[in-house]
Amino acid sequence: MKLIKTLVVLTLFGAGVLLGAKFYTKNQSDELSGTIDQLNPLVSSGEVYIKTKKADSVNDYGITTYKQTAFDESGQGKELVFTADHELKEERYLKIFNKGAHVETYEEVSQVDVPEKALAKLGN
Repeated sequence: MKLIKTLVVLTLFGAGVLLGAKFYTKNQSDELSGTIDQLNPLVSSGEVYIKTKKADSVNDYGITTYKQTAFDESGQGKELVFTADHELKEERYLKIFNKGAHVETYEEVSQVDVPEKALAKLGN
């Protein structure tokens, strides 16, 4: 009986930690939040869109960092920070596959492939 109580308490504690982490990272875009979101099973994967701009920074190895607001198909925005191994061409559309603040990958898409509500928020 004591083992069952311990398991129930640990399960509830674990669920509480995961749920708390999900809410903590909801409006964050830093590296820690990305790592937490990547590992948290309660954070769902999705797709968001951006229009590329000049890199915010480029390190000595040519790795570029971008910080932008990305929009999903319903027009909801989320700030994301992501890197690329080269400077991206400006004024191009990217479809970003993310899990919360964690950017898994991205691909260039044409303007017609960007959902209407996201496109409107991107200034087109």
